[in-house]
Amino acid sequence: MEITGTSWFARLHKSVRSVSGWFEVVGMVALMAMVLAALIDVVGSKGFRWPLPGGTEITGVLQVVAIAAGLAFSKLGGSHIQVGFLIARLSGRSLAALNILIALLSLGLWVVAGWMTLDLGLSLFHRGTETMLLGIPHYPFAFWIALSCIPISFVIILDLITSIDKVKK
Repeated sequence: MEITGTSWFARLHKSVRSVSGWFEVVGMVALMAMVLAALIDVVGSKGFRWPLPGGTEITGVLQVVAIAAGLAFSKLGGSHIQVGFLIARLSGRSLAALNILIALLSLGLWVVAGWMTLDLGLSLFHRGTETMLLGIPHYPFAFWIALSCIPISFVIILDLITSIDKVKK
């Protein structure tokens, strides 16, 4: 029986794509805010001799939001790096079996990364660490990274199911 042709798989795929899309929107808003902060900083410092206070800190935390948000959507779009020359000679079941191994290793990586950044966020929360100039707390950004590991894990699970389906054929 084909797994990827079932209605539950289609609903799961649609849900994962939708959630990943929302994360991507958050990332794009963060990217636009970074551009705005850089613009204000440059115009303020060159034109009015008044740079944006904490502009570097603002850009740094917005980068965390933007990069973490785009992980799942870029994986769905096929924008992640692949080592094609190693697998170019494989086809059919052997390629699908290798994709299963890769998906399992990737899933393990993202689950551990999510767990560890959640732990880091809790540690940062209890210590009360903040940025030096503006006093922006660090912990929400660690929690954001941990949260962003959930959609990419589901994207990898979809890849795993698809690869398992190809091996079964």
